[in-house]
Amino acid sequence: MPFLPLPLTVLRIIVTFIPPPDRTALNSICKSLYCVMASMARPDLTKILPCEQTIGYNFQDKDLLWEALQADGSPNCPTDNPRYEVGNKRLAIVGNLALDLLLASVWYPTWNTRAVLDSSRGETLSETSLDQVAQRNELYHHIIRRPGTFFGVETLSAAVEAIVGAAYLDGGTTAVQRVVQKLGIEM
Repeated sequence: MPFLPLPLTVLRIIVTFIPPPDRTALNSICKSLYCVMASMARPDLTKILPCEQTIGYNFQDKDLLWEALQADGSPNCPTDNPRYEVGNKRLAIVGNLALDLLLASVWYPTWNTRAVLDSSRGETLSETSLDQVAQRNELYHHIIRRPGTFFGVETLSAAVEAIVGAAYLDGGTTAVQRVVQKLGIEM
């Protein structure tokens, strides 16, 4: 958005003419204004729409997918909306539990032992397995991260879990099943 730098630049010029005790407060206001203006651009459909195609699910609430794509430490400013302050960590927890529920619902009618469920969980939902899912589906193209950082196993596996969590919150277990099938997560 071409108008974003102008208010920030004007405020920075004003900051240089304000006495030092008040400069800190104005710097804070300046940063807040920039963050609020930057938040108006969310969600970024250039990231969301291709990701929806990759995962095979169209979100009603695009903000959920946008949040899921925020790697820890992504460059987005924290806003008055706390969902962006911690990246995709909260959605990754929801996604982990949704995957656990789906796996348990597949396990239950088999009458296998709890040990079989635990073994399947360890194989299917491990960081390494979910990292491989992310790599195979090239999810790293969609994830927003801090410049200069690389995609480690934790980042990619958390993104898969967060995307599944976002799908669960948006469309329930049907959405999770669709995403899991499209991503090729073996249950």
